[in-house]
Amino acid sequence: PSAQPSLSNELGLPGQYVAVFANGREEGYCSNLKEHVIGTPEAQIYASEFECCQENFADQTSGFCISNLSNDQQPSAQPSLSNEFGLPGQYVAVFANGYEEGYCSNLKEYVIGTPEAQIYAS
Repeated sequence: PSAQPSLSNELGLPGQYVAVFANGREEGYCSNLKEHVIGTPEAQIYASEFECCQENFADQTSGFCISNLSNDQQPSAQPSLSNEFGLPGQYVAVFANGYEEGYCSNLKEYVIGTPEAQIYAS
């Protein structure tokens, strides 16, 4: 085996995502490519790309990081109260029609789209 780590872009490291700020915050994204994970030893490592985007780029007006997520992690354009499209263990309060009609949702659009919201496990 080589003493040097391989920095090939062919495969990413599973469950190891870091924030990449190559062109500033608005064009920042999360990556699991070896060159980013190994090449940035001081970076926080996240278990998922979604978690990395949420922690580092939730307030990004460009939405660049979220737009790079795979289709199964993309926020839905249509609200749905089904757990089929929700994020397990991540619920936020939704006050769309005021406090009296508020409810909790784990839909990606609410969890990702409300970075200042408290996230609850159930």
